[in-house]
Amino acid sequence: MLRSFDLVLIGIMTATAVVTYTIKHRADEKLIEVRRLEAEIKLEKDTIDLLKADWALLTQPNRLHRLIGTYNSELSLAPTEPTQLAMPKELPMLKSALPQPETTIEDIIAGKNSEVAAALKGVAAAKAKPAPKIPVPLARRPSVEVISTGSVKR
Repeated sequence: MLRSFDLVLIGIMTATAVVTYTIKHRADEKLIEVRRLEAEIKLEKDTIDLLKADWALLTQPNRLHRLIGTYNSELSLAPTEPTQLAMPKELPMLKSALPQPETTIEDIIAGKNSEVAAALKGVAAAKAKPAPKIPVPLARRPSVEVISTGSVKR
């Protein structure tokens, strides 16, 4: 006869079998996903290698020299002269080396500079003037004419 202890053990064995199968199934799914990702990575690496080889072929000096000879009349290319290269002292100043303005934002806000104060008064005067009237078009009257279209009889 089956005792209650045997039934509990059968239930525990069934539960562990289900859990084990679920874990195995998830592991198989992850393994399939890892293999798919590895295949995608290999494809991308192969594509990069192919593009590098293509770039190496396109930038071969012999090929470029032939192209220059073929399209010289359209391109009008000339070798770079040493005088075309800029020296460091010929480059523009760095932002940190730029001279600072005499008037600061605080001075402008406070109105300490007479030129700035005059400009602000001009702006205030311009704002005080009434805005010119903008003409508004009149509303259209409904048209009285009615165009009738006849149907084509076949």
